[in-house]
Amino acid sequence: MQQTFAAPARNTIYIYTEEQRGNQLVESPVIGMLSDISGSDKLVVALDPHSGLKFVYRIDHDSNNLDAAAITEQDASLFNGKTSVQINAMTYRLGTAENAMKLLRGKTQWIQDKGAVLSVLLQNAAARKTRFAPPRIERDRMRKVPPGVLVEHLPT
Repeated sequence: MQQTFAAPARNTIYIYTEEQRGNQLVESPVIGMLSDISGSDKLVVALDPHSGLKFVYRIDHDSNNLDAAAITEQDASLFNGKTSVQINAMTYRLGTAENAMKLLRGKTQWIQDKGAVLSVLLQNAAARKTRFAPPRIERDRMRKVPPGVLVEHLPT
């Protein structure tokens, strides 16, 4: 039996993950976005509700994938559209969760690229500071969430 779920009323998305607890869609709060000075590089920041890590994701609209690019330790309150941060010698503005949701173009279901997450976790453990992982991992991608996966909602 396939579970259905309503679109999130708050700034959250459902991220399909393949992990030890099983394959599932996990409702995750969208914290904000990062945008370089030119506005050409825009990334979304979402909180993993299990680990408490704030992943910075590159968006691939064509494949419905979110590729983890980094982990940030910036406080959620700094994602206000006014604060900037330096990453890899580049300045990025911290945008609001509402603007991040617009960047996602209304899509509420995404697939987390497992390889990109592992790469970011390893890089973060080694560097101990926010750094971007390589832009794209070239391989076959999962493009659709399998039917009937469990859906894990955030507590209300």
